[in-house]
Amino acid sequence: MRAELDAFTALAESGERDYALVGPDDNRVHETRTRRFPYNTICHLGRDFGDGLWRGCSGALIGPRHVLTAAHCLYSLKLQRPPVRVRVAPGRADRDRFPFGTQLAIEGYVPRGFIQARSTSARRPYDYGLLVLPRPFPGISRFLSLRVLTDAQLKRLETGAPLTVAGYPADRPIGSLWWHSERLRRFTPQRLLYTVDTCPGHSGSPIWATLAGVPAVVGIHTSGILDERGRSYGCAKGTILAPPGRLNSGVRVTAEVAANLRDPRRTLAGRSPMIRVL
Repeated sequence: MRAELDAFTALAESGERDYALVGPDDNRVHETRTRRFPYNTICHLGRDFGDGLWRGCSGALIGPRHVLTAAHCLYSLKLQRPPVRVRVAPGRADRDRFPFGTQLAIEGYVPRGFIQARSTSARRPYDYGLLVLPRPFPGISRFLSLRVLTDAQLKRLETGAPLTVAGYPADRPIGSLWWHSERLRRFTPQRLLYTVDTCPGHSGSPIWATLAGVPAVVGIHTSGILDERGRSYGCAKGTILAPPGRLNSGVRVTAEVAANLRDPRRTLAGRSPMIRVL
């Protein structure tokens, strides 16, 4: 166990390159109060695809044993398979500090549409997933809730409360938690688009809005923009910040998304919308 945790303190690169720092500045904030809600619910995920290396992603506790994340964190399209194990660390503070400990997930689910889609555009609405833990984490009793917003409510967010994305980007010190908030810029029936700054490793981070004083998850951060050489804007040495007007994006929490996350084993007309991959 100690050797495994030692390896977890030195995660390999996440492997995802579709996120960006949108200009003119990098406005991400380093959060050190990781024992406090809602930051204690933000999880650093380590995925081992069988080679002993842990590759980073982010997630959020939406219940005592349920972790929200992105589908591409739980199923590699490049390898055409899921990781052999996923280690979850809520409220991780830095390389060596795990205030609530870590656990290996015992189940993982992604939408059937994510695996079966034949194009990137067809896959985007299904880029969300769920991990199930063997037991609750001691010391965490409050969790982020899912919120399905109407078009009218999202329209008000464009001029009202900002969106926040919080997670564990790979371009910052290992195990450090970073967040950024900006207003929603656009939305579609299945996507949210914004200029919130993110980098590889932020995949699966919750997108939350504070509504009536309570943070609620309205989306899952999944994708962004690349420069002409296929690199994440501003996330590596030699790259520039993304030009103004470019937008990062995530999956919108719709009634269907919320229902699948609340009960990944549910069936519709004898078929489950979610597939167990772990």
